Amino acid sequence: MNSPLDTLLASHILIVDDTPANVDILKVILSREGYNVSMAPNGEVALNVIPRSMPDLILMDVMMPGLNGFEVCEKLKVDEATKEIPVIFVTAKSETEDIVKAFDVGGVDYITKPYQYREILSRIKTHLQNQTLLKNNLLLVEQLLKVNVELDKASRTDSLTGLSNRRDANEKIGQEMVRSARNEKSFSLVLGDIDHFKKINDTYGHEAGDFVLTKVSRLMVDAVRRQDLVSRWGGEEFLIVLPETELAGGAILAENIRQKIESEKFVYNEQTMNVKMSFGVCSSGSELSMDELIKKADDNLYRAKEAGRNKVVS
Repeated sequence: MNSPLDTLLASHILIVDDTPANVDILKVILSREGYNVSMAPNGEVALNVIPRSMPDLILMDVMMPGLNGFEVCEKLKVDEATKEIPVIFVTAKSETEDIVKAFDVGGVDYITKPYQYREILSRIKTHLQNQTLLKNNLLLVEQLLKVNVELDKASRTDSLTGLSNRRDANEKIGQEMVRSARNEKSFSLVLGDIDHFKKINDTYGHEAGDFVLTKVSRLMVDAVRRQDLVSRWGGEEFLIVLPETELAGGAILAENIRQKIESEKFVYNEQTMNVKMSFGVCSSGSELSMDELIKKADDNLYRAKEAGRNKVVS
């Protein structure tokens, strides 16, 4: 594994200067220190090679034919790909206006000629260290954002079935209530429960029960539209949110799922299980709160159970 010092010394430095003598001296000094050095004789060439070579640091002369160093730096700083490359101006111009201009266009340092080689090496090392810290911090931020996205997804996902969990379903219902009121279009809820699920667990074991839950969730997802949300509401209960769907449409979907599950073969460890589901369906109304809407679906599910199970009540 490379040490931080090894990484710095392997850095690529681009010298942009139209005076060969200046370039040759700097190249010798930097190469002796272990840096990877390349050269560009003017601003136009520099702008052509920088996006391809992506140097870690640029030593830029100011007075050059064509584009001067300030103009080159300005162009680099407006390009998303090159804006973070540190630019050190190395020039004979020592007027205050030029120094201020250098920092205004995005330079990180300003060294006037003639310069001491130990000084320029020290400044290069410092800015490369700063650049390494910046890159590491940006990488850390990116990793943290990714972890936060994954944690948020995990907090909204049922670990067994991969469906949305109760928390995510509640948020979806809240969103649909707002959208329904704005668009004056109903949405429906379908609350389903696997009949005699405890008996399945007791007879065939909890692994068989998990198999049933997973397969039921897959069958339900296959039966709905892309805009619908299937969630594991808890235990053996599943809740489906159906945007822009009237009560009759919700009841038809629930019946289709009921028939599909009833006719499906559930075979685990060469044992066939008889799996059926009951469903309660309700539709949104302006007079109902979210809790009242969920309770209505739950009451209809209870009525389906009371009527003998394996039924849809809306």
